[in-house]
Amino acid sequence: MGCLAIVNLLLRLVSFVSLATCVTILTTSSSNMSVASIFHGEVEVKYHFTDFYAYRYMLACSGTGFIYSLIQTAIAIIQAKTGDCISDKLTHFDVYADKIMSMIVGTGAAAGFGLTVDLSRLPNHAMVTVDFLNKENAAASFCLAGFVCNMISSFISFKLFKDDYMYDC
Repeated sequence: MGCLAIVNLLLRLVSFVSLATCVTILTTSSSNMSVASIFHGEVEVKYHFTDFYAYRYMLACSGTGFIYSLIQTAIAIIQAKTGDCISDKLTHFDVYADKIMSMIVGTGAAAGFGLTVDLSRLPNHAMVTVDFLNKENAAASFCLAGFVCNMISSFISFKLFKDDYMYDC
């Protein structure tokens, strides 16, 4: 069990770091474009990720996953150090909440990738710059990495749960 607990801890740390990176990239990305107007000539337009609902959703999902990963990383450190879980009820929480949170983070990554693809297909990148799309694509990639780590960690949590509690009787 010690080896699985350490692998679980490493996956939680990678998930934590990737979701923190996703949140950082999302909140700092913006785009400036010059748009030709008939009445006003050249107008400078600034876009931020909050102008698009899918990117806001990705931020909410990755932010929620970030907070969850922070809590679960602390629990995984305790579990790897002591070799035991804190309580039986916490083990049940690990098994079911990991599945739910990984799916939430996964839908956030999918929304980010989907909108990035849709915006990149516009003619001449009519709404945003390529730099902005690359930043959002990188954020979605980190969100996807967090999803993968959370999902693998959920399988490990289930394995630890099954070995420790299901066959004790």
